Amino acid sequence: MIPVVPVESCTHVLAEFDCLEPLLSALRLDSGRIKCTCLSVSRKWLALGTSAGGLHLIQRDGWKQKLILTHKEGSITQVSCCPHDEDFIAVATSQGLVVVWELHLERRGRPERASVSWEHRGVTVTSLCWDTVALRVFAGDVGGKVSCVRAGSSKLGKGSAFVIFPVQTITTVDSRVVQLGYTDGHLVISSLSRCYLCDTEREKFWRVGNKERDGEFGACFLTQGLAGQRGQLVGCPAPLLFCARPGSRIWEASFSGEVLSTHQFKQLLAVPPLPLVSCKNEPHFNPTQTNPQSLAFPRLLQFGDQNLLTWTDSAIYIFTPHSGQVLLWTEVKDVLEISVFRNDLFCLHGDGRLSHMSLVSPDRCVERLMKRENWTIAATVCCMFQHAITTSKARKSLSIDRLEHLKAQLNSTSHQQLIGQLEEVISKLEPLDSACSSRRSSISSHESFNVLDCGIYRVISRRGSQSDDDASSLANQSMFEEERLKEFSFTEEEQVDNDSASVRGEGDRSDLGLQFLPLPFRSKPPRVALQAVRDRYTHIHANTQRERETYS
Repeated sequence: MIPVVPVESCTHVLAEFDCLEPLLSALRLDSGRIKCTCLSVSRKWLALGTSAGGLHLIQRDGWKQKLILTHKEGSITQVSCCPHDEDFIAVATSQGLVVVWELHLERRGRPERASVSWEHRGVTVTSLCWDTVALRVFAGDVGGKVSCVRAGSSKLGKGSAFVIFPVQTITTVDSRVVQLGYTDGHLVISSLSRCYLCDTEREKFWRVGNKERDGEFGACFLTQGLAGQRGQLVGCPAPLLFCARPGSRIWEASFSGEVLSTHQFKQLLAVPPLPLVSCKNEPHFNPTQTNPQSLAFPRLLQFGDQNLLTWTDSAIYIFTPHSGQVLLWTEVKDVLEISVFRNDLFCLHGDGRLSHMSLVSPDRCVERLMKRENWTIAATVCCMFQHAITTSKARKSLSIDRLEHLKAQLNSTSHQQLIGQLEEVISKLEPLDSACSSRRSSISSHESFNVLDCGIYRVISRRGSQSDDDASSLANQSMFEEERLKEFSFTEEEQVDNDSASVRGEGDRSDLGLQFLPLPFRSKPPRVALQAVRDRYTHIHANTQRERETYS
């Protein structure tokens, strides 16, 4: 009998749909001699640094190797793709060299070193961070020094490619730099003892909070939509700063360094971990309650629009700070480094392995497993996350017919118990329009409608009715959602199947507030409608001829 995940933990799941072992084998990074040491991901690229000083640029569309950039200055310790211009990528080597590469892929030219910095010569660079608007990179090292490297490029204007920009030392903090983050003119520096906030335009510094800590603790900004990438969006909340603290705590701070609140996750983590859904093995869920976890979060990353991602060497954690909740945590072995883009995360393991995971809803997970014909795993996820599968919202991706088809693919002999449990899930399915029935009844009590010839229902609203207020508030809510661009609850559906381009169907937009009535009508077939147009035209033409004959 497959245990059922509690309803409060059913919203999302981490799933590994792709196996990257063939990719590492093709790059010869699966041997003991050369290993992958760091990674960075963007919309277009997966960048892998190696112990031999090579930088492999993999095109995510089709997993094709595009370039190999070599460095004689040691192994690659850090790599970072430019978030606003994918023609630039920054790397740091074990000898302390920081290089900004311009790829020239649009012009089909040869990649060149746009900027080189020896500011950290002889020491290890521990963090790289791009400016979210300008072509400059911030670098921090084990000695606490933070520098800024500006890239010279012809994109900056005529003759800019021939200008050598000086390397600027921003500051030197008290201990090793653990993590750097940047947004909207502000740089956060997390060291072993505390966090510092720097206004790079006014050259001012603040300490975040008053209490120190001892160890590796990350910090990052949490922005909404595209805020912090191409300027602050109108109507978007201001970015907030989050700093990890001992005991599974995270500070939430303002741009002035003032601590606004402390998020306590120790007790919230006393829940069983969700399984990692993989195409290799069937997921297993142990519903036994666990003890509270007192952890140190070595890095913090923004994941989507509303979530923070962090990890230890044995698990991945995703938090939602605005609600103060744990979205999920999943046991993953030997985690060394993680890079994220939207709802995708790429994990580098201590033995050099690489894994690609996606944060998806359970119904989307089952849908993608069925497309890959992983019938047993898809049925297992259905039974395990049945609280999410049976909701009316899931009918958009998992209709009753599709689940019946899934059941038919299972072996009646070896999967008899699984088939029986899946039949119970199918019997509990809510119809697609059940979530709309209450709103539809409230609308009908305040409004009337008539049916047009084409089959469209025209709703006639009564003035002063409650439904007018509901409609206006609904429209305002929809406009606010559009200003925020991508609510994380549906950014998970932007990656369709095998990491293809981001596409979103019109059917998925109905989640934003039921902007139409899904009333059960059927429009006329195209041929019938065309015949009606012809008959109408013939009637008008005959009347016109009669009028002409009368006046003549």
